[in-house]
Amino acid sequence: GAAELHGAGLHALRPKTVAKVTYLLLNLIFLLALAVLALVLRKRLPWRAIGVATAALLGATAIFDNLIIWADIVAYDESHISGIKVGLAPIEDFAYAIAAPVLLSIAIELTRGRRGGY
Repeated sequence: GAAELHGAGLHALRPKTVAKVTYLLLNLIFLLALAVLALVLRKRLPWRAIGVATAALLGATAIFDNLIIWADIVAYDESHISGIKVGLAPIEDFAYAIAAPVLLSIAIELTRGRRGGY
């Protein structure tokens, strides 16, 4: 009854076969959706600028993530990351460096010519 459910907590409501969600899985879902949108807009996006920005962000991420992990400013739950690392930084941390230049370019392109847009 209700007392048994309350005693078991929310764990009683969770299905036993829930897939484990990892940062890598979340990144892949988001990057795949972004890739589809970029593919649709591929002829309108500044790919050279995106490439330069992505390279710069990947380099900065590699340097600064390793520093903040080494300095014990941040830590990662090993059960939620793939284990693939660039130095001390989990590979999942690099998704934003890939996504940000593309997403920003898409946002600029989609708002181009609109009142208040670029």
